[in-house]
Amino acid sequence: MIAPHGTVRRQLPVWAIPLFLVACGGPTPVDPDPDPDPDPDSLPEPVAIPAQGTASTLDVVTWNLLYFGSPNAGPSDEKLQMARIRDVIKGTDADLWSVQEVTSNNTFDELLSHLPGYAGLLANDSIVTHGSDYYTGGEQKVGIIYKSAIVSVTSAQLVLTELNSAFAGRPPLEVRIRLTMGGATRDAVVLSLHAKASDDTASYNKRAAAAVGLKAYVDSALANDLVLIPGDWNDDVDESITEGRDTPYRMFVNDTSAWVFPTGELSAEGATSHLRFNEVIDHILGSNEAMQYYEAESALAYRVDEYIVDFLETVSDHIPVLVRFTPPGGT
Repeated sequence: MIAPHGTVRRQLPVWAIPLFLVACGGPTPVDPDPDPDPDPDSLPEPVAIPAQGTASTLDVVTWNLLYFGSPNAGPSDEKLQMARIRDVIKGTDADLWSVQEVTSNNTFDELLSHLPGYAGLLANDSIVTHGSDYYTGGEQKVGIIYKSAIVSVTSAQLVLTELNSAFAGRPPLEVRIRLTMGGATRDAVVLSLHAKASDDTASYNKRAAAAVGLKAYVDSALANDLVLIPGDWNDDVDESITEGRDTPYRMFVNDTSAWVFPTGELSAEGATSHLRFNEVIDHILGSNEAMQYYEAESALAYRVDEYIVDFLETVSDHIPVLVRFTPPGGT
């Protein structure tokens, strides 16, 4: 499904039947409870997150949501985590999000119900070709969230499934979209990616093998498309998180005529996208067709943790990474 998968029905408040006490002068009404129990389906009050998206740009973000929807991993207060993810997405006001580590389809559906104007899909959605063959309901999934007035999905499939092991069981989600801005439309391809984690040699080798396969695929199958690959790459693009190793994405970094990591600017600045480490491992890769519209120096590791108390414990260990494009039709 392209639109939110389901509708979360909120229970209507139950109105208490007035109680009466018998006193000398006759029945006397008891005051109603001044602090009734809160609606169990409601979310905590929102916090303000300053906007980063603009009306004239296509604002693209990647964000790892840390076991979102898992009762056994990640933040223990799932309602609070959902509320703060809602706040970040609504407040940032970006147009297209690549998200990772969504474990529950139902939780994802509920999040979308709290994001008016947005729709989304996960890798095991029914419209995703081969999706349910590789992603099950309870495991980590990649997906996208997007403003439905700007982005529409035309098709979706999993790619590079033959490299499933190299991608740690998370083959990329390829979504063909149509962008509408300023009265003009443009087709594009988005690959939502979640690479193998950890800094050990075996994990590095898997990331390197996945990168070789990804480069061969996009160079051949998507050579003439406007392509964006936002995701949790689980490694940096200047040097590897594996000590003494080069970035496993060197073949993309060196092919500047066809591919650019605009988020490489953040690595050069010494920024971080993972709050437990001092590296940028969440990146956005753009094809030359996309990079001609890149807004220079717009890459941002958005420190939303500065606006949310105990962000690391209650929301995620990653922060959103954002870039802006001014595509044809932008005003």
